[in-house]
Amino acid sequence: MAKVNLKLTKQQMQYIAAGLVILAAGGFMYINYFWLPTSQKIGEANEKIKEIEAKIEKATRQAARLPRLEAELIQLDEQAREAERRLPKKKSVPDILVTVSALADKSQVTLLRFAPGPQANKQFFIELAYPVAVRGSFHNIGRFLASVALEERIFNVQNVNYGAPNESGELQVTFTLISYQYKG
Repeated sequence: MAKVNLKLTKQQMQYIAAGLVILAAGGFMYINYFWLPTSQKIGEANEKIKEIEAKIEKATRQAARLPRLEAELIQLDEQAREAERRLPKKKSVPDILVTVSALADKSQVTLLRFAPGPQANKQFFIELAYPVAVRGSFHNIGRFLASVALEERIFNVQNVNYGAPNESGELQVTFTLISYQYKG
């Protein structure tokens, strides 16, 4: 390789030194005022992108759960309607009378008396008592009481008293029919 021998004047060396100083100052300015702020902004933007992607992933998982939650809500609504049919929120003496009359007719039992009685407040519900008197054969009264027990609405029968049979073999039975009303 050939040896290059450059002879520079003092002024040329000053120009080169000034150029190197300007180049170093320019590099410093570029790194300090452009490169570092830009890479900091890029880092912040990448963090925001990661946060947004995490939110999107979370929203996607939640959106995937939505059909299952909607189906669960429909099922819970149906269960609430079923519970309200069994334990209504309002007192409905006419509905109870219609139900008891229909069950008596179906069981071939004569409904002699049905009257609203006292009510008892419990923690979550109210007990509504109805003194009832019916007349019919022993088996028909048994079928009637069984059909009351199997009714969709919750009923309870208490204080059942069987009277002596008359000439035709029919009994008069008195009892207290208890229905329930939800307090909520």
